[in-house]
Amino acid sequence: MKGTEDTIKDYQQRINKVLIYVEEHMGEKIEIEKLAQLSNFSIYHFHRIVSAYLNEPLGTFLHRLRLDKAARMLEYSDESIKNIAYEVGFEVPSSLNKAFKKRFGVTPAEYRNGQKAKIPFDIVNLKSRSMKLNLKPEYKKIADKKVVFVQARGAYNESAGKAWKELGEFMKQKNLFDFGVECLGIGHDDPHVTEAENLRYDACFTFKKEVEPEGNIGVKVIPGGKYAVFKYKGPYTNLIHVYDYIYRNWLPNSKYEIKDQPCFEKYLNNPEKHKPENYRTHIYIPIVD
Repeated sequence: MKGTEDTIKDYQQRINKVLIYVEEHMGEKIEIEKLAQLSNFSIYHFHRIVSAYLNEPLGTFLHRLRLDKAARMLEYSDESIKNIAYEVGFEVPSSLNKAFKKRFGVTPAEYRNGQKAKIPFDIVNLKSRSMKLNLKPEYKKIADKKVVFVQARGAYNESAGKAWKELGEFMKQKNLFDFGVECLGIGHDDPHVTEAENLRYDACFTFKKEVEPEGNIGVKVIPGGKYAVFKYKGPYTNLIHVYDYIYRNWLPNSKYEIKDQPCFEKYLNNPEKHKPENYRTHIYIPIVD
């Protein structure tokens, strides 16, 4: 019989499988039975277990992710509203229109045309959108990166530290800190769109030895391909404004389209040994080759 700690780790590992699957199949019809089978939970208990972990019903979680992704696509891509509806998993565009207006207070067309969404929370201090940035990317083709990760939820500046602490302890226990290991981060959600308590952040390390998922520690692949890589030096708290620059200034003036997959960050120095103004971060934006 498993002890309580082993049971918790086992549940976390199985829920991670569900979350990874959802991320990779957002535009498809996601069957609850499939997720239950993937997690090896009985369909009877699946909803209650996963909802307790997510702090919201699974259906609400999936619905919110789809709408938040639609909002990002409306702002940062030229895809038609019809295509966006299909791409985020709505069977007909009218369903997206209705759900989008219920969440944001405006229709997708109004949102794209610049009408402010009525989001009931304070997202960010917009005064620093005027930060003067002039970043020019390098273009790189990279191979797939297999990573161990811990996903945290909450405001990025609060949740990331907890994820890194847990992941760092795991890396030490398993003796995985080999030469050349990369320190990467994935912020899945746009703080301009998603409530702070629902933001998802993955703390990731690449690894060279064999590693199995364990509890809250997952294993997945960051896809390879062509990336625009922006080099930034300064506090992590300003990264949101670097992303604003990339999406609002660089992207519309570039010849590129962004792939439908997460961006990621590569951290080049240890924040415990450097001042915030000296933090070095490379931001990888996936682009269509």
